[in-house]
Amino acid sequence: MREIGKGNVGLLFYCSRRTSVCEKTLRRAAGWFRLSLSTVRICTREDRLNPNMAALLKGAKVVFTVSEAAGGRPACCGPLFHTLRVPVGGDGEPVGVMRLHGRETTGYLVESIGQAILILPDDPSDILEMLPEAFDRLKQKFGLSGQIPVPKKLQFDSLNERETVSAETVSL
Repeated sequence: MREIGKGNVGLLFYCSRRTSVCEKTLRRAAGWFRLSLSTVRICTREDRLNPNMAALLKGAKVVFTVSEAAGGRPACCGPLFHTLRVPVGGDGEPVGVMRLHGRETTGYLVESIGQAILILPDDPSDILEMLPEAFDRLKQKFGLSGQIPVPKKLQFDSLNERETVSAETVSL
């Protein structure tokens, strides 16, 4: 188990359209585990993806990569799997890589001995679906403490009935 030092988390946006809300979501989630994002990079061209990832991996143990989704997975998967030499099956799915399940898309957690890359879609609700699986693994790998808060249930009384709604479905 290798520890993550303070600030050893990077964030790379690749052709992402919802950068602000995704960054806020990931900053908040990292904070639950006493982590902070030290560097944020934005990349809009495939030929700059590898140099940006390499720069982040020089100083970070964990890199969140957020990319627009195409075909049910983040668009950066193919180029990153190729560069990282992740074997890919005939269906395009990586072999030996943890899948992170969202509502609409699949993300991935690629690991080496001392580092991890999370490949996520640029959809905050899908990211929130994927983070429990991802952080369970990162907690084991890096000895992180903390947890994702359990969504609170809100109760609304109406004249005709009593209704229970999860906080996730209500905008506060």
